[in-house]
Amino acid sequence: MTNLVEWKFTPYNLNGWNSSPSRVMLIATEPNGGNPHGDILDMGEWFRTATQSNNYHGNKMFYNRCRMILNGIIGNESNSNFNHFRFIDLKATPGGASSNKIEITDYLMNNMHKVMEYFVSTNENFGKSPHIVVLLGNSAYELFSKYLRASVINRNPNLQWVQMPHPSAQTVANNLLSIACTEIAEKLVSIEKAANKWFCRGKLNSGWRKA
Repeated sequence: MTNLVEWKFTPYNLNGWNSSPSRVMLIATEPNGGNPHGDILDMGEWFRTATQSNNYHGNKMFYNRCRMILNGIIGNESNSNFNHFRFIDLKATPGGASSNKIEITDYLMNNMHKVMEYFVSTNENFGKSPHIVVLLGNSAYELFSKYLRASVINRNPNLQWVQMPHPSAQTVANNLLSIACTEIAEKLVSIEKAANKWFCRGKLNSGWRKA
């Protein structure tokens, strides 16, 4: 890897996160080093400082779609929902627009304990483990399922999960995503069961199926 600067993935509100009865963690593969981020290398800080006045650090669609997914799970639309929110990438070092599974796998193999901490932590300074995880995109789902799921089942068996498209996916229609997000809560299943997946390959091809 040419760039070894690691991003951080702090909760949006650490105290709110730790006390939340519904901690929701969105999971992607790796930070896109080519995307606008306002020189912020912490996803928690990125969301905390993303506002209309700075055009959401130039990545409004990503921000809004993450918020839609979160609101759908919590069941209402409120900025306070971010108190229940954390966003992580499986690989903390940045990549490009398309995920490189070989590099992500290599990172996971060399940093398994560090990555697992996001799923099983009891440390309030780091942030407690989530109650719900949303795998964003096929690569995140496949890599999590292959390398992390078995250990997560063993150490956090009450976790629930679901798969959704990555917020930056160009084939996703916003109006269809909005409807699907209202259905996420009923599609959550135990990490021990096969996840439900919502897919969208354009306005005429979308729906729920097993991942």
